[in-house]
Amino acid sequence: MAVTLQDRAVRPPARFDRTALKVNQTAIIVLLVIAFVANQPWLVALVATVMILGTLSPQLALFQRLYRDVLKPAGLLRPDIHDEDAAPHRFAQGFGAAVLVAASAALFAGLSGLGLGLTLLVIVLAGINLAFGFCAGCFVYLQLSRLRQAR
Repeated sequence: MAVTLQDRAVRPPARFDRTALKVNQTAIIVLLVIAFVANQPWLVALVATVMILGTLSPQLALFQRLYRDVLKPAGLLRPDIHDEDAAPHRFAQGFGAAVLVAASAALFAGLSGLGLGLTLLVIVLAGINLAFGFCAGCFVYLQLSRLRQAR
């Protein structure tokens, strides 16, 4: 469903804190690098679980809660608020979680090359988003939205 100008006039744009997103990405990258280097499939599964829970309910997003409940109140990080929808970011996180579920399954099944490759893919894409602000999952979300609207 397309958003009309009238909808925008009635409904204010969503507020999104990019600092929470960056803390989330940083935690994902750090934990997955540790899992990759130390060959710890349980850690990949743990990160996948945290990402799934955060996708299902933002209140359960453990890494973002670290920011909201600890780092921000302590004054260690400041909010970076933007008028944007969180849905593309949740989609990207859910997609990354699905890739990590597949990586975990591969690692536990002894397919270490596949599991480590999928883990590395999530590390690289989260790193690109963190460093350059390009969210591949958000791009996919927007392209799928355009396809839906074209119908």
